[in-house]
Amino acid sequence: MKTKLFFSIPFSIVLFLFTGCSTESIADRVYTQAIGLTCNKELSLYTQGFDEDSREPVTGASIAEVLRCEESVNGGRVFVGHTELLCLDGTCTLNPTEELLFQQGLSPACKILYTEPDAYFENADSTATVHMIRMSEQNGLLSSTELSTALQEWQGVWETALIPMQKETQDYPALVLLHKDGACLELSDAAAKGMYWLRRNTGNFTMTLDTADGEQDISIASCKLKKTIQNQKLYYEIKIKTKDSHEELRNILKEMILKQCHAAISEMHMANADVIGMQDLLEHENIELNKDFKPELEISVIVN
Repeated sequence: MKTKLFFSIPFSIVLFLFTGCSTESIADRVYTQAIGLTCNKELSLYTQGFDEDSREPVTGASIAEVLRCEESVNGGRVFVGHTELLCLDGTCTLNPTEELLFQQGLSPACKILYTEPDAYFENADSTATVHMIRMSEQNGLLSSTELSTALQEWQGVWETALIPMQKETQDYPALVLLHKDGACLELSDAAAKGMYWLRRNTGNFTMTLDTADGEQDISIASCKLKKTIQNQKLYYEIKIKTKDSHEELRNILKEMILKQCHAAISEMHMANADVIGMQDLLEHENIELNKDFKPELEISVIVN
């Protein structure tokens, strides 16, 4: 009898964990596909469910409070773990996003977008927006657009993150440098493209170049970025392998990348930002950093 009791207790605990640990049903949860935040006088939360219209925003003093308000309106626990898109306008940056991530379970892989949540959620199509961002990543136009990357950059010495921004005139996202205090600088088209090279570690895609004979495609087989430091000067070397043997086409590509990268560095320094990994490189060499330190950068491009 004692032996039967000994074995029956763990079994009953396991059975309870699977059947009686919570009275909440999956059907009772409110799943969000997209979330928007603004932090003016109060914190406002915008949400859109999967295959659902956007809901009216709720306001409160904290993330926990606005989620409770959202739950009371929708009659179910708000579950943000599957959220694919986080929309920010610069009024909310580090603190509320950290609360969403660490206390409410928002995925660190959630895509982040700089936009006006009030306007975006009027006619939001988050499925199309997320698809556009993912396709831009796959086609070598974007890298590191996740929430975790933005948080890491806001927590760095220069406290500025690189975030995509959708524009109606473009079929791929523009880029902004967003400081954690809300200051924002939209990058020029050349600088945005330069950031794609300076943040990319690999790639396999086709580009269209403007030549004297018109537009011509060039196939990129691989793209690697090497970072080194000598005498407190940073060296970024971009190595491109292409299947195209046309020397003139390779030279056009090389000059274009150099021009775009120099524009990216110039505008990054203008915003006093580091979104190309300078801090990690400098800290590795035990170089003392501060917000006003702008290390000298040299870019080289090899195309073969």
